[in-house]
Amino acid sequence: MSTVHVAWGSIELLHNCVRTLTHLHEQGEPFPVVEYRAKVKLHGTNCAVQITSNGVVPQSRSQLLSVEADHKGFAKWVDATAAYWRTLPVGLVVFGEWCGPGVEKGMAISQAKTKLFVVFSIQQGDRMVYEPAEIRAQLPAGEPDQLHVLPWEGEAFTIDFASRQRLDEVARELNDRVANVEREDPWCKRVLGISGLGEGLVLYPLGVPDVAKLSMLMFKAKGDKHRTAGKRAVQVDATVAASIDDFVALVVTDARLRQGVAQIGGSFDPKQTSAFLAWIIADVKKESIAELEASGLTWTQVERAVQAFARDWYLKAGLR
Repeated sequence: MSTVHVAWGSIELLHNCVRTLTHLHEQGEPFPVVEYRAKVKLHGTNCAVQITSNGVVPQSRSQLLSVEADHKGFAKWVDATAAYWRTLPVGLVVFGEWCGPGVEKGMAISQAKTKLFVVFSIQQGDRMVYEPAEIRAQLPAGEPDQLHVLPWEGEAFTIDFASRQRLDEVARELNDRVANVEREDPWCKRVLGISGLGEGLVLYPLGVPDVAKLSMLMFKAKGDKHRTAGKRAVQVDATVAASIDDFVALVVTDARLRQGVAQIGGSFDPKQTSAFLAWIIADVKKESIAELEASGLTWTQVERAVQAFARDWYLKAGLR
């Protein structure tokens, strides 16, 4: 039986969670009260190790990997440590951030002495384990030096999604926390002794093992230098754009454009322009539904402007 890629779901922003839960409330579902804890969002690339009946299989966010078809050295590392992974039961998918030198630039984690695989979740079927102590309990002793388990960062807090006042309070508190993480990545400082920029936080609902429900309630918050949309890291409402040009400026950020370059291999080759634009268009369309709705715009109205802006940026960046 061939191995099937198991995707890590897209993590939304808080206002996307609020929008989804509001729609469900309008259909008769009560607003939930959810306890959350945060983990640092390390700036790298999402990867995973699948334990299958066919053996140990590495994967990137979008595809299965091999030593011959690698992604930033991850498959080569998994192959070199395969004896460790083979001690895990068949059916597990170990998700983590592959980060460090040569993966992404300009961050505290980029200054690590070697690449690292920092585990934040383990999936088996439709059940997800993301409590750090539970992850550690499932991973055998004798792990490779480059393997870490990402801990909680900061204390738990509760959101009553029926309370606008509480949502606003949480947004203010999290914006302060994200700003602190961006100034100094606390995990890198504490574990690696490296001082420098961090990316942001990922907020996990506690006690929600179901993959589908977890995806609906989990949200991320990125600092100014990594945000791909929105005026603040955490917002209760989607930002309203006054015009198509304002919408483009809101969602086609430098962070998103550079993420697109990374997705196509990190080059500014004119022959890669189509691949770059395809990624940008798909990403903006997927993640800007709330902003379009709030601004009274449609994708048809903005697509050409998004594409033109991204093309101009890519071609000019390649000449620098």
